[in-house]
Amino acid sequence: MTELAKMLAGCGLDARQYSKYFKAFGDPSRQKILVFLSGGEKTVQEVADGIELTQPTTSRHLAILKEAGAVVDRRDGQRVYYQLNAKAIKLCCSSFCVCLGVDKKKAGKKTRNKSGGK
Repeated sequence: MTELAKMLAGCGLDARQYSKYFKAFGDPSRQKILVFLSGGEKTVQEVADGIELTQPTTSRHLAILKEAGAVVDRRDGQRVYYQLNAKAIKLCCSSFCVCLGVDKKKAGKKTRNKSGGK
């Protein structure tokens, strides 16, 4: 087991799932999709038009986001609608921050950098 896997397991987290999340979050086009979907549920074509990608490229990115659990879809006839899986994203990000020791108490404290500044 890798050090990362051990660390995540110690926090009750699955390293494979986190790898999927961060792979999904790491691509600039998928970041644009996530931001675009923060405005609410959209069809694949609405997402493609909104972020100026082709429909096939957008569908590929949405499939990666869906596999990671960052978005969910629903079908209405021939249209597929996507929306953020806000609960899963919040759990992923907050759990990872807790695992790293980043929490509200620490985030509110002023820290000094290595050069001695604030």
